[in-house]
Amino acid sequence: MQSIPRFLAGALLAFAATVALAHEGHDHGAMAGKAAAKPQLATTAAFDKAGRLWVTWAEGQHVVIASSDDLGKTFSRPQRVNPQPEPIYTDGENRPKVIASPDGALYVSWSRPLDAPYTGFVRFSRSLDGGTTWSAPITVHHDRQPITHRFDSIAVDSAGHIFITWIDKRDLLRAQAAKQPYDGAAVYYTVSTDRGATFAPERKVIDQTCECCRIALAPDADGHMLALWRNVFAGQIRDHALATLPIDNTPLTVTRATFSEWRVDACPHHGPALAVTADGVRHMAWFSVLQDKPGLFYSRLSADGKPIGGAWSFAGSAQAGAQASHPALLAADGALWLVWKQFAEDRMQILLRKSTDGGTHWTAPASIANTDGGSDHPQLLARDGHVYLSWRTQAEGYRLIDVSNVALSNPSLEASK
Repeated sequence: MQSIPRFLAGALLAFAATVALAHEGHDHGAMAGKAAAKPQLATTAAFDKAGRLWVTWAEGQHVVIASSDDLGKTFSRPQRVNPQPEPIYTDGENRPKVIASPDGALYVSWSRPLDAPYTGFVRFSRSLDGGTTWSAPITVHHDRQPITHRFDSIAVDSAGHIFITWIDKRDLLRAQAAKQPYDGAAVYYTVSTDRGATFAPERKVIDQTCECCRIALAPDADGHMLALWRNVFAGQIRDHALATLPIDNTPLTVTRATFSEWRVDACPHHGPALAVTADGVRHMAWFSVLQDKPGLFYSRLSADGKPIGGAWSFAGSAQAGAQASHPALLAADGALWLVWKQFAEDRMQILLRKSTDGGTHWTAPASIANTDGGSDHPQLLARDGHVYLSWRTQAEGYRLIDVSNVALSNPSLEASK
């Protein structure tokens, strides 16, 4: 691998942000091919089974990927995943993503805007040779109507099965044609059992979901893939729902996962985070509004889908003057790690909490990174007993920060009983 010194790698990432195209879709009605009004920072990272770091983002109309063998100190030259240019969604919740399979394969997905606002196709490419070459991109869904197929999420289970989920509006069109009411969109997914060579016909999880919130994916203790998304319950209640995604035609069961009763006829563009511990407990972090006060909340479901205690406000309304957003959760080495963005002291900060007893008690928040300019959402990664914050900012570029040894207070703050 040809390496580039860290300061040059940061410059490459910053340059990529400057020239990237924005397709903000939901909030701004951007059309395919519109030039960015601001630098795009949307970046996703993953460790492969050999411990190599892979980072993907968009440069103009190309998804690019670079690797690092020294934890982000130097990077390979960015490689184009899609040789032929195409528009790419790069807003915060809708971005290129990379995952690594236990068998060594690398997979990348993204959403491609079409000509009309809010429309798109979900795209996929794979590398079976350690990132040396990438397959020609394909559209993973059989439905090719020029409608919303966007906000993709991708994950792989322990058996190497690839799951891709997205927000889809084909059922909204059917309801409109039949003059029937329909709120929001639907969640669909597809599965590949042959390392991305083919994908099964897509399957609907549920109707009437939020239109522009990311879908969180995580395997459970038995290796089954779980999906968590913001749903639209009766009366425009925008809480979350959870389901196990089978690889076959096993019937789907959807469970209500959060109970904040936030009533809003709009999409907050703010999806949840999900992690599953060895005991099967589902740990969730999410944004909501209670009593007209926005905040971030943590809650748990047992392996059979029953709430464990109540929701706990870990940031936002419980923190005076805080502007908290976009949490990330990770279960690693018997502990839970929770980070989020929070604007305080005139800068954007990343705050960290940790639980070593399955989410019952948490340490007090610790600031682990900050920036004075624009920034991406945080991501947590694990490798060789260490936990890392993956974060890209406009001023500092891409950063991989080892948070494993951050000084934290004793875990005495009780989240829920």
